[in-house]
Order: sequence, then C-alpha cells, then structure tokens
Amino acid sequence: MNFENTGGNSAQFGDLTGLRMMRKSPLLEEAWRYWTSLREGSDLPRRAALDPHAMRLILGHAMILDQVRHGTVRVRLGGHVMHDLMGMDVRGLPIRAFFDVADRTRVVDQIEQVFDTPASLELDLISDGKEGIVTGRMLVLPLLDAAGQPTKALTVMVTDRMVRDTPRRFSLTNATLVPLAGARNGAGPQRRLTDHHLPVEISALGLAEGQTPFQARPSSVPWLRVVK
Repeated sequence: MNFENTGGNSAQFGDLTGLRMMRKSPLLEEAWRYWTSLREGSDLPRRAALDPHAMRLILGHAMILDQVRHGTVRVRLGGHVMHDLMGMDVRGLPIRAFFDVADRTRVVDQIEQVFDTPASLELDLISDGKEGIVTGRMLVLPLLDAAGQPTKALTVMVTDRMVRDTPRRFSLTNATLVPLAGARNGAGPQRRLTDHHLPVEISALGLAEGQTPFQARPSSVPWLRVVK
C-alpha cells in the first residue's frame, strides 16, 4: 500500500496507521488523533483519561471494550449508533455479537491481539439485510486500566448509512493489525503508540475528569457523517 506524503518525515511515526485512516473516514481520523493526544510520553492512554466532552463528535459511534479474560471481550459502554445497529442496549454484550457466526472466532482473535501485542486494529465490514447492504469500518485502540494493564480498548465504528432492520451482524472483509512501535504488553514498561484523536458516544458514566479540551477539526470529506 502506498501513502501520500502529508508533509513531514514519516520516520517520526511508529507506523503509518493514522495516515490510512485519515484518507478513509473523518470520524476515524478524529478518533485516532484524540487517542494519541492522551498519551503521556511513550505510554498508552489510560481509560480514565477519556473525556466525553472532548469526544463529543464521535460519542455516538464509540464503545469501550473490556477484556474480561483471554478470549472474552465485552462492551462496557456504547454509543447510540451502536445501540441502533443492534436494536438493543449494547452494554454487557460480547463483542462477537456484532459479527456473523462464521467470522466471530477470527474477529475475536484479532481483537485479542490489540491487548496482547499491543496493536491498533482496523476492520472493514459489510452487512446484508432486508434494507440492503451496509458497509462499515471499525477502529480498535488499546487503553490501560487502573492497574496499568492493556485490558481496555476504545472502539469507534462508522457505517455508510443507518437502517431499521436490526440487529445487524457484520462480515469481515479485511483486517489491518499494526503493532504499536515501542509498545510492550502489560507486565513491563508501558507501551508506545503513534499519532492522533477521537469522538464517539459513550454516556458520561465514569469517563475522566478535567482534561485539556481537544479541539476537533471539521472535515470536508462527505463519505461519513456524525449521526445525531
């Protein structure tokens, strides 16, 4: 895959994941930039640092994932777009519930690597139902829990349109897993990530106290939009 020069030396980035996302979705661009802004030095962002106000552009599209144990990942909090896609409150659902049965093991294995490597993960998705085909993209970014372990993840999902024939289950058409430069799993020194920011709809339940406000940047790209 080729990347355009965005002005500056690409060697300064641990990987080029953010450049790919910026060319695809304004909302995922915001998520990537916000997540990166929460890092302190080379550490992964902490779950407690998430600020719903700073995330307001993408709150509806976001979830917080919780690795309960190896092989079990559940939704801790979810935005209204995620509720609408599933036709139910997504809190407490295993993440595999969003996917077709044939792809569940494969997807969960990929998401597990977000915690274990750690890594960023982008999933290209498609769903066919009574109201036709819906395509989407999901971004999964690791977070540290209160003990400094990578057992949480910020997840942002965008689709090309909303439908009423729920629940929607998605098939996986492509997965891009990128180990984060300099990052190591939880037992050792905390990891290093790359560059960027976020917006999703998570209710204000337990999301961080006073943070320096992130100034979200408007995008002229019409492919995806914030769903009110």
